Amino acid sequence: MNQPGLLNWMLLSTALLSAWWLCYCLALRNERGFAYNRAFLVLGPLLAAGLPLLPLAWPVSWGESPMALRGMAVMLPVVQAGKAAVATPVAAVPWPGWLGVAYVAGVAFVLARLAYGLGRLWLTAHGLPRSPRAGYTLLETHGRLPTSSFGRLVFWDETLPLGPADARQVMSHELAHVRQGHTYDRLLLELLRAVLWFNPFVHLCGRALVLTHEYLADEAALHDETTTGPSLSTSYSQLLARQVARRLGFSVPLAHSFSHSQTLRRIAMIQKNHPIRRWKQWLALPLLGALLFTVACEKAGAPAEPAITTIQLEKGVAAPPPPIYIGKVAIAPPPGTVYTYVEQMPELPGGGGNKAIVEAIQLHLTYPEVALASRKNGRVFVSFVVTEKGDVQAIKILKSLGPEYDAAVEAAVRKLPRFEPGRQDGKAVSVSYTVPVQFAIPSVSYYGTFNFGGNC
Repeated sequence: MNQPGLLNWMLLSTALLSAWWLCYCLALRNERGFAYNRAFLVLGPLLAAGLPLLPLAWPVSWGESPMALRGMAVMLPVVQAGKAAVATPVAAVPWPGWLGVAYVAGVAFVLARLAYGLGRLWLTAHGLPRSPRAGYTLLETHGRLPTSSFGRLVFWDETLPLGPADARQVMSHELAHVRQGHTYDRLLLELLRAVLWFNPFVHLCGRALVLTHEYLADEAALHDETTTGPSLSTSYSQLLARQVARRLGFSVPLAHSFSHSQTLRRIAMIQKNHPIRRWKQWLALPLLGALLFTVACEKAGAPAEPAITTIQLEKGVAAPPPPIYIGKVAIAPPPGTVYTYVEQMPELPGGGGNKAIVEAIQLHLTYPEVALASRKNGRVFVSFVVTEKGDVQAIKILKSLGPEYDAAVEAAVRKLPRFEPGRQDGKAVSVSYTVPVQFAIPSVSYYGTFNFGGNC
């Protein structure tokens, strides 16, 4: 991915995830559809990272598209415009390169922090006595660590003054994390945070996902009990408050803990009993459609250079197609056929091949007179046909940089002298060419004229 592409991907992914996060805050955060919210919070960063990379574009019939430029054509070397006034080339500071360095450094930092946390977790678990159980492994912490879980490990602080009922609820909470695979959500989101570290909304999604995991575990702990009702939810809320009050201020890195913060929000969510408003969950579909539309419009609005199969004349590697036979009689192509490559290519008077054609165009090409603020760097792709009489016709702009630039290119091509026509099987035929014209902004300094332009 080049530097402008990286910047565009960063901006677009931030915009997409901001819309996703706004939908979560306005419609889903206070709802009790915890499993749906869990999937929503994981899917958002995945879409933000991957959706801008998809090759989305609208069909040609919906508007102009680079696909309309596909075809076989002879591609001449690049014609430079705006270079003639160069006295001493001055290397511009490649500031986009620093963007790539900063991005890679950010990814490395987040991944290093994740590796450090996993290393601490492994060292913590390695020194604790453990006993395998059905579906999980119990590690007794002897008060050195709070009750928590990670993967299939349950860290159990047996020094807490818990009665049998309270201990069963706490264990049900931690086992819900294990059985529902919450650790894998967190690890996936940590990797996405590394990829999207520049995006503030991915960090907000991470925090919201941790809290949603606690909601799911609280819900599972309540449903595991044989009796339900207001008394059970009240006792569970009181248990949660007591455990948080006893919290000593340390925890296992990356682990899920019963005494997780945001206690008041968890207690408030436990006490809610209104039904889930499912219609809010359907809002994700029009939102996803809007995001796809945005990405497709963005890609269609900045088309790439024409995808033209190029034939370098000086190499001469592409041969013309063989004649078509019916029986043993060769059928000549219909009159007016425009070739892309022939046995004897068109030439300007005096010869010179491709180089002479490019020099002739560049001789008559000037940077257009436009306002300083409107000057551009970039390429214009133009095609033209050298007829069987040697005339230049059918001039067409394939990729535009602006009306003034297109007009300058067309004017330069129209001033080409008459060619010696191309020949196929000894007959004069029409041949098409495509020329990329590179415009570079000419800049003037106190010490002379310099060019700060670059290729697009």
